[in-house]
Amino acid sequence: MIDYIRNKALKVLMLFVSTMIITTCERRPLEDDELPAAANFEVKIDWSKSNIDPDLNEEIHRVSFRFFSKDKKSYLFDRYLEGEVKEGEISIPLGKYSVIVFNESVDDQNTWWHGTINFTDINNYDNFAANAVPYDAAQRTKEFPFYKPLSGEQFIVAPIKLASWSIADFEVTENMLLVLQGKRPSYILTEEETDMINALKNIVMRALTRPVNVTATVENAVSAQTTYTVMRGFSNKVYMASGKTAKNPVSYLFLLNGRRLDADKKNGTFNGSFLCFGRVPDSLDESYKIAADILFVNGELYKPTTPLLFDVTNQVLPNYNTKVPIDLSIQYKLPYVEGGITVEDWDDDVYHLD
Repeated sequence: MIDYIRNKALKVLMLFVSTMIITTCERRPLEDDELPAAANFEVKIDWSKSNIDPDLNEEIHRVSFRFFSKDKKSYLFDRYLEGEVKEGEISIPLGKYSVIVFNESVDDQNTWWHGTINFTDINNYDNFAANAVPYDAAQRTKEFPFYKPLSGEQFIVAPIKLASWSIADFEVTENMLLVLQGKRPSYILTEEETDMINALKNIVMRALTRPVNVTATVENAVSAQTTYTVMRGFSNKVYMASGKTAKNPVSYLFLLNGRRLDADKKNGTFNGSFLCFGRVPDSLDESYKIAADILFVNGELYKPTTPLLFDVTNQVLPNYNTKVPIDLSIQYKLPYVEGGITVEDWDDDVYHLD
């Protein structure tokens, strides 16, 4: 009887051990809360303050989302909206980031931005910047032959349209990934997590380039054939994250060749425009000046007793942050000149921004 009980107990023990081994070796099904590698975030972009028209293909083709790592779990990477630049979805993995959103891409350095903008410190959130390209000296001399540069004066090519948006602290949590993957209900999101998700749906792009519109009211405007113009004072560099400019005033070259004569067919206005990165940081020595050289319709260079030099500092500063365009006006008088264009040898008489 004792042996029978012992054998029975042994069989029960062996059955229990076998069951435990089988159960332990079984492949567990995926739990609902297992973490996905990434999730799609909805993004919406407002371009109304950017000076860029998202409906014009010649102004914008794609949007870059550049993610700068703030922890050891993530790394630097880019996401893009291609074609449709107002809204869409981008995939973002778990991590803590700083983010900069801007039109086009740093990879377009040799195509879209070629000859106008160079990007520097592209892997550093705070120092990532757009820089205007220097104007080729030989080309400048050829196109603007009468202007004598100041010592150390820098000439740059006017940049093309650029805008950005940024957020210094953007975190993708496990909870956010699971909610966006539909594996957890959205009501369990914290207030901070909800703010993170909504941040990318409320992107308002800021203009980093601003049009400068210059209008000259001219007596005897009919005498002028070409107006070569130089403006000095705006910055050559803007930081992508902050929108702040560097304190390095440079000179822009442009023509005031948009001519409109009054009813008398003698007087009128000239206008011209270019894009700039904006004012240098506020300083006591902040100064903005315009110089002009006039080529008459008979091919002669105008040689006024007083150079055509205009201080427009007081026009640049007021209300600067309340409007995108920077509208400037100057006025001067020309002698009345008749005759067709018979370009002769030009003297080396020049005017510069003193």
